[in-house]
Amino acid sequence: MGLSGSHLHCEHTKDLSPWTTEIFVVNQMQTPALILEARHHAEPTPEGAIQHTIPPGEHAIMSGYVHKEPRATLYMRTGLHSAKVLRVPNAGRIVVSCEPHGLHVESQDGSVTIEELTDVDPATIPGLDSVPMILRNEHFKDVAPPPAADQSPIASAAGGA
Repeated sequence: MGLSGSHLHCEHTKDLSPWTTEIFVVNQMQTPALILEARHHAEPTPEGAIQHTIPPGEHAIMSGYVHKEPRATLYMRTGLHSAKVLRVPNAGRIVVSCEPHGLHVESQDGSVTIEELTDVDPATIPGLDSVPMILRNEHFKDVAPPPAADQSPIASAAGGA
C-alpha cells in the first residue's frame, strides 16, 4: 500500500516556497478519482490547475505553499452539476467514495475545509465517472460548460464552413 502522486510545481516566484503540504487521499471507489490542485498558490483558481489521477487506495499529493496560506487548494467534480473546493493543511486526509449520482468527499480532520464551488461553473471542472454513474449512463463529459462569449455557436458554425 505505497503512497504515490507526489508532485511539486512552481511557475512564478510568488508561488515559490520552501514548505510543502502533504495531503493523503483515500480513494474508496473502484475507479480512479480526479483531483485538481490550484497551480498558483497566491491566488488559487481551477483554471490551469494540475490534474492528479488518484487510483483506488491511499495515496499522497505533495503541494508547495506560501507562508500566508499553509493549505493546498484542491478542486473536485462531485456531480453532474456540482463541484467542491477543498483547503487541506499538511498531513490532512480526505476520503473519496461513491454516491448514486456522483462522488462524495469528506474528511474527519477538523482543519480541512470542504465547500461547494460557487464562483465557477462546475461543468468547467473535469471529473472521472464512478461505477454507479456509468451504470446509470451518467457522464461528466455530457454536461459541457457553456460556450465562451467569443465562441458563440453561430461564430463557430460560420468559421467551420
